[in-house]
Amino acid sequence: MIWVSWRQQRAETIVAALILVLVALVLLPSGLHMASAYDHDGLAACVGAHPSPACSEAIGSFTARFDRIGNLIAWFTLVPGIIGVLLAAPFVLQLEHGTYRLDWTQSVSPRRWIVTKLGLAAGAALVASLLLTGIVTWWRGPLINVQGRMENSVYDSVGTVPLGYTLFALGLALAVGVVWRRAAPAVLVGFGAYFALRVFFDLSLRTRLFPPHSLTWRASGADPPSLHHAWLISERPSDRLGHPVYPHVTRAQLEQCANGARVSKDCLLTNFHPAFMHAVYEPASRFWTMQLLETGLFAGVGVVLIAFAGWWTHRRAA
Repeated sequence: MIWVSWRQQRAETIVAALILVLVALVLLPSGLHMASAYDHDGLAACVGAHPSPACSEAIGSFTARFDRIGNLIAWFTLVPGIIGVLLAAPFVLQLEHGTYRLDWTQSVSPRRWIVTKLGLAAGAALVASLLLTGIVTWWRGPLINVQGRMENSVYDSVGTVPLGYTLFALGLALAVGVVWRRAAPAVLVGFGAYFALRVFFDLSLRTRLFPPHSLTWRASGADPPSLHHAWLISERPSDRLGHPVYPHVTRAQLEQCANGARVSKDCLLTNFHPAFMHAVYEPASRFWTMQLLETGLFAGVGVVLIAFAGWWTHRRAA
């Protein structure tokens, strides 16, 4: 039964493997180059909370060289969703074409058929996700050393969350597919729902599940150690109590130093000399707490959806 299921899922598994090979081929040259530059510039000695001015300049130069490709690779966070919905397709295709009935006449019970098919799909999805995470984590290693791993573009592609994302996408596509019994629409709708829910989680829900910290400090001093490698959600001039004030900086001037939701502290200090700065942030020490809770949420919902797909198939198709 396992061998038959593998043969029926072979094409989609090969496509998932080719996606991983393509990702590896894209990342390997630049990853080796970045690791070489990291060692050549001696940045291992500059990763403390308070680097020297020379180290700050070297780190700035290093990150500027690789930021563009890093931003491009941030889109690889969609790959777990692609792999998940892709590996859901064989199960839905058999329901769409009715070929499952032939399997059930070959001394294979419906329950065994469902468990084997869904188990193989989930196992292949997790293996592919582990390999993807390993490749991306290796590539990001030098950047993680100097920038941390709390920013959304990094956080979503390292640690354990890609495993949860993959199971979630697999479960979504399966749940839609067993009800609709159309493989192509199920894959498209499943991926669209995955993408929309990921965007909602990243932009809104994550900071509600993990209420961020806030901190106010003298702008003329060094950044507090708690901001080292933190996810800096916002940063602005303030009074000593953290209230937004602009005694020396107008809103128009503030916008000159803005980069999206953030304000460049160096720009403010150089041009407008604010007395205090206020930051809202997620500390680096929360990384694994956030990762494990978020993985549990996505993987848990994914498992429930996979179980629903098996239950629905057993009740409606048997």
